[in-house]
Amino acid sequence: MHTAMKYTVLAAIPLLYSLTPISGKSAIKTLNGDDTDGMEIRSVQVEGFETEPWTAVVSPGDPEAIPAVVDAQGTPMQGEKWNSPEVGLKGTTAAKCRPQNLAYDETNNKCLGLRFKFIYPGNNVVALIPPASRKIYRTLDELDHNNKPKVQEIPGLKLPGKVKAVSVWVLGRGNDYTLEAWVQDWRGTTHVLKMGSVNFVGWRPLTAKVPVGVPQDIDTYPQTKNLVLTKLVLRSKPTANTEKVVIFFDAVKVLTDMYDVHFDGADVDFDDQDKKEKAEAKEYAKNLKKYSEGGK
Repeated sequence: MHTAMKYTVLAAIPLLYSLTPISGKSAIKTLNGDDTDGMEIRSVQVEGFETEPWTAVVSPGDPEAIPAVVDAQGTPMQGEKWNSPEVGLKGTTAAKCRPQNLAYDETNNKCLGLRFKFIYPGNNVVALIPPASRKIYRTLDELDHNNKPKVQEIPGLKLPGKVKAVSVWVLGRGNDYTLEAWVQDWRGTTHVLKMGSVNFVGWRPLTAKVPVGVPQDIDTYPQTKNLVLTKLVLRSKPTANTEKVVIFFDAVKVLTDMYDVHFDGADVDFDDQDKKEKAEAKEYAKNLKKYSEGGK
């Protein structure tokens, strides 16, 4: 299911990120040199949690499937369970689930709610995975048994442009957990971005910078190689207890450089495969131009 991306100008975003001058230009040489368009920084919302819930996976799993509440006869009662996460979209048009900072966005009525409880303290982890409908397909530099390039299917969100930072709004209730954003680069390597503690009460944006060493482009056209957000991970601290955890998420955003190289002759195709790749690059460039000009 398609989820429309939204953008804001740099001055309006909640991301706490210090920009440093970009030294050097694009590795691709064109007839025209780069000007200030070579650094088109935007804040783009890639997920608003309005249409589909994500999937929650816990580790360790549910070894005994013991309900947290049992009556005098030992019969499971209705209610919360250990190691059995519940996740879904929360909020309606009348009772909106969103931080006040996003109240200007009238289309943002819902958020992602998560509730879970572990049996024992320790290294407990809950991973939130994007819905199955949000998949990315990548051609790998490997051959399958038919001597054809392997295609990898990745459940996740494609992050536009060359990402500088990732943020998400969190509604915490004082649980001693930390949040991570897992992103995969075009080479298949996963990078864990530490977003910080969720041990607070109320809405708060958490942000993680993307290290400069994470590969997001190449030296040939099309140049940009998008990162993919594969999961959000909640990890308990050693001091965390086994009390029930209730937490909400909203507005996954990226601070990103939307610039990409364009040149005369980019529409000349070599074969059908080249034509397909060029069509994808053209669609990507079209979206970049739309975001840069304030479209949705």
